[in-house]
Amino acid sequence: MSEKTKIIDSLYKVMCTSTSTTSDSKRKNNDYFKRRVLGFKAEIEFENLLGKYPKIKFLEGGQFISKRLPGDKDSKNSFIYTTVSFDQPELYSRIYTIISNWDEVTNLFFIKIEDSKWKESELVVKKTKKSKKELTKIVLPFYKFYKFNKLTKSFVLDDIQSFDSILNNFGISSKTPSVFNLRKKNQFKYFNQYDLQIIRKNYATRYFLDVILRKAQNRQIIDLDGFIETPKELIMVEIKEKTPITPKKSSKNTINWRYGWDSRRLLWYSYIEKKLNIRVLYNMRQVDTIKSRNFVQWDSVFLDRFLYGVGWSFSRSGGGGGDTLLAPYLFFERLENVLRELYD
Repeated sequence: MSEKTKIIDSLYKVMCTSTSTTSDSKRKNNDYFKRRVLGFKAEIEFENLLGKYPKIKFLEGGQFISKRLPGDKDSKNSFIYTTVSFDQPELYSRIYTIISNWDEVTNLFFIKIEDSKWKESELVVKKTKKSKKELTKIVLPFYKFYKFNKLTKSFVLDDIQSFDSILNNFGISSKTPSVFNLRKKNQFKYFNQYDLQIIRKNYATRYFLDVILRKAQNRQIIDLDGFIETPKELIMVEIKEKTPITPKKSSKNTINWRYGWDSRRLLWYSYIEKKLNIRVLYNMRQVDTIKSRNFVQWDSVFLDRFLYGVGWSFSRSGGGGGDTLLAPYLFFERLENVLRELYD
């Protein structure tokens, strides 16, 4: 078995084990597990596209991890910020400096994926819903751990070279995490078209989020998809793959088309944009249909522009039963045009 095959197989097992299969009765073909797996494609394609612009860098998005608030009137978030990447941590100094100035962020770590010393580990899986749990082999990534010093605004090797620096901020759950059954593996076939290093990076990130962090009791995770860095500006990006929402009648008239944004994510980005003073760009990898998913074009809009066009009196049922707020399709620009403006 090749290394690529082993990592895709491990990603399959990790994601199946940690992700339930939940459908939305109001929408067809909206299985949460399937959407989660397919979500990688847009992010990979977005990063590949940005690689064509020498003056623009794509930097990995991070995770804001916190305990659930107890609910008293003086409750305040205490976030740990993390990034998982093959990159050198110094490339993220600009991002970490900005985030470290937010008083709700107490600790910042950079989890650097190393090329060598990857090993094997074991994972508890269930082949079917009714079968017993059993152990299987998965790939174990190797990491180096850095801590960001908020005073000197610099990265230093963490004294504790393990995930314990993060997990020690939480209680370890006495309950064994739920183990969901393995599902159709063919949903992971599309990973084969990408470079090995891209697959390794995605797997190493999911191993952290879906294996390691499941041990942390009462942890909450809110992630960022990534950043665009230009000489003048740092921009947060949210990346999705969707078809425009079209009415049954006059479906060819783009003036009637809409794009949605999950209200939970929208509120988070609106909040963090104000806290960090970084603009947010919403990017849609438009596909022709949900079934065939043939690429059409990239559509993008800045958060303030999206909010300007939102129909506040109406929301649409989104994935997993959540609400989605809608804005006109024509408010979106071609991503290439946005990048050209940033490039110039």
